[in-house]
Amino acid sequence: MTCFETSFAVLLNIETWKNWVPIISLFVAIGALSIAFWQVKVGRNTSASAQAHGIYQQYLALCIAHPKLASGDYVAKGENDPEYAKYTWFFSSMLFAFEQLLEAKPNDDKWIATIKSQLEKHKNHLVKSSTAASNQWHEDLEAIIKTVKGAGV
Repeated sequence: MTCFETSFAVLLNIETWKNWVPIISLFVAIGALSIAFWQVKVGRNTSASAQAHGIYQQYLALCIAHPKLASGDYVAKGENDPEYAKYTWFFSSMLFAFEQLLEAKPNDDKWIATIKSQLEKHKNHLVKSSTAASNQWHEDLEAIIKTVKGAGV
């Protein structure tokens, strides 16, 4: 028989299997833990992506509702301009949305580029805004604000 000639006969011995079961079980457990860890990681990433998209969708809805404010071109018509007051609240809401985006997806270059492009539209207000300069934002958002403020000033 070929099995006995090639030393595979040891696989037919129950004592061999008894000795190897703990080691095989260990490898199966490690594999199961690895798969579980991977599933949790993928689930968190998917959840963070969904959260980021939801936040940005709310921001876009605000932009659609107030296109004049979203353009970034609004200039105050006087000291007590009510539309400018709305613009400052729009601006603060935008910064808050971007902070939440960065908390959900902190190292995502596409979201960072999106935030930069939106902040560049509002650069005139960004430069003079006490809200933007308050240093109370997420550290990544503060870094982006500084970058945008420093570009071409």
